[in-house]
Amino acid sequence: MSLSSREYKVMLHAERFVGDKAACRSAVERFWQHVGTVLQATDIDTRAGLDVQKDNKQRNVFFLDTDEQDLYHGSDLVFRMRRPLRSRKDWKATLKFRHGDRLLAEAQDFDLRKRGDDEPKFEEDVKVNPPVGTPRFWALFSRSVEAEFDPQHMPATVGECLAPYTEIRKASLPAPETPVLTVAGLHVVEHVYEDGWIRLSQAVEAECALILWWKEGELLKPIAAEFSFRFPLQDGEADIKVARRAWAALKTLFASPWVDPAGPTKTALAYGSAEV
Repeated sequence: MSLSSREYKVMLHAERFVGDKAACRSAVERFWQHVGTVLQATDIDTRAGLDVQKDNKQRNVFFLDTDEQDLYHGSDLVFRMRRPLRSRKDWKATLKFRHGDRLLAEAQDFDLRKRGDDEPKFEEDVKVNPPVGTPRFWALFSRSVEAEFDPQHMPATVGECLAPYTEIRKASLPAPETPVLTVAGLHVVEHVYEDGWIRLSQAVEAECALILWWKEGELLKPIAAEFSFRFPLQDGEADIKVARRAWAALKTLFASPWVDPAGPTKTALAYGSAEV
């Protein structure tokens, strides 16, 4: 299965988005203006703006794992539950295998036992390692598949979490009867601001998103802010000029005062390896 997309990510200073909805929206607008200004200085254009009008982009999020986080630490698996705010419909569960080795991620072929409309995804996430001197790539490759769970029948064990999926090629899976619980007790409110674009060539534009996380019940002070831009790949490949401009955009953004070079990723927050 070929990579379908590459996504570049940077963590932002979450405290810049503190406040009520109006203050937060204003901060998002200022950030997007800043992105346009700094990228324009490198002859990279942006268009449109970041907004959060879509109900399905305002969501409740939590993760399930064993008490020892065996799925994540022992099997390189993330099991995420998500659904729109105030919805009483089914939860969307995403099972994701994540690894720095593309071959290991590509070898995974798990799918839904009962196929639906959604296809499995094989994607690359690119972040920046900030050593002294030139920043460098840090890439993670992931295969993910979505399932649905009735809110009246939520999974309580590893076996119930994995029941909708075909066999996972991982020898170290926990026993099916092992109980699962909400990772770190963390329930998140997530807003996704999107519809902004970065032009990487005449034919390729990267879709942008700014994701904010709040702890449920604490909606004035976000705990995470992530900006990303993503472009599709053709049979796992990209034009060299597009790749160079995307890397130039990432390096430019990484130097921005909005960016937190040491900021923990959303996954690090969820799995308790960072303060929340």
